[in-house]
Amino acid sequence: MKSLFLLSAVLIFFTEEASADNFRCPNGSIISTGDSISEAMVKCDPPTIKIKRTDSEDTYNGRVRYIEVEEWTYNQGPNTLVHYLTFRNGKLIEVKTGTFGR
Repeated sequence: MKSLFLLSAVLIFFTEEASADNFRCPNGSIISTGDSISEAMVKCDPPTIKIKRTDSEDTYNGRVRYIEVEEWTYNQGPNTLVHYLTFRNGKLIEVKTGTFGR
């Protein structure tokens, strides 16, 4: 019984959000990690939500480096999964898949 509970907990944890190396845009085009924002803009439809921010990180020599981050969200309704794309300094670094949209 305990092993069934543990297996259920693990499955729920991993189905909550998954990462991938590529993303099939709503129009059918595919983009992959490493692609530029300009490539994504040409290949994909506009995202449902687009957020831009600047993050800072300390470098090994004590200086602060600023990084441009852009996050795109594709939410196409209750029958499809929500996808999150993260760009750092103009390159796609991460694609995550969440739960069903609203």
